[in-house]
Amino acid sequence: MTILEQLNEKFPIRRTKEQKAAFREWVKVNIEKRGYSVKIEKNDKDKHYNIVVGNPDKAEITFTAHYDTPGCIGIPNLLIPRNWGVYFLYQALVVGGMLAIALGVGLVLGAVTQSQQVMLLGYFGVYLALLMSMLYGPANKHNVNDNTSGVAALLELMSRIPAQQRGKVAFILFDNEEKGCRGSKAYAKDHLEMQHTGFVVNLDCVGVGEHIILSVPALAKNMDQYEVLSRTLTGNDAYQVHQFSSLTTRGNSDFRSFKCGIGVSAHKWVKGVGYMTTRIHTGRDTQADQANIDFLAERLSACVEGLFGQA
Repeated sequence: MTILEQLNEKFPIRRTKEQKAAFREWVKVNIEKRGYSVKIEKNDKDKHYNIVVGNPDKAEITFTAHYDTPGCIGIPNLLIPRNWGVYFLYQALVVGGMLAIALGVGLVLGAVTQSQQVMLLGYFGVYLALLMSMLYGPANKHNVNDNTSGVAALLELMSRIPAQQRGKVAFILFDNEEKGCRGSKAYAKDHLEMQHTGFVVNLDCVGVGEHIILSVPALAKNMDQYEVLSRTLTGNDAYQVHQFSSLTTRGNSDFRSFKCGIGVSAHKWVKGVGYMTTRIHTGRDTQADQANIDFLAERLSACVEGLFGQA
């Protein structure tokens, strides 16, 4: 059974305190069996439980992914990283739909009560409830791509790095990315040097799509680690790897909590839209390609080997 299959079988949902605690205990044991040191770091007054492997403050490269899973209100969170026009159009449609629902409820309440005040309270109350449900709503039952795929790729990568190369690398599984990247922001606040100069590669939604996109900030391009990453994380007959500026690429994940953080995601090419990932934050998030996991683990382990060769 692959790591991806084990995660989907044992921990398909990681949203409640109990679910997260069970996952952390399992993954800690799993990682320690591979010879790594693991600690659970609590940040922001114990609000976020980040799983830290190795020493990110001293590592030349830190690989990250978030382990929490999102809520679900039936509206897919389409990832459209390069087509800003289509992205904003879709966001406008989502917001417009929510406003229409809230207005409908408000009008009904106002008609029943014959009160304009009740109508307005109902309108704003329903709209606020819809917004909050995106962050704190009922758990999504299927989260294979978002972000079990990133966790699986991280664990697979760990298994491929020889013991003698592990001093240059660290890993973090972040908590509460789905609540505004709060876990990584809190960790970065407690580790200011890493926040400003740490070379971070974050894996999020990497399980579906043959187009691998790297969102790269300008500061990261000036680092020696970036040269090695660019040389080793390249495409093949099955995958194309694209590197774009993080300023011109949509996507809000934990890599943005770090000045030199690089985001890695996978997408399909859709005619008229471009790169896109669908189904996440819905019950249809049931697919991730093991080949994607293997490709990233193989290429990123080659990156670590390249860094080790520079010693």
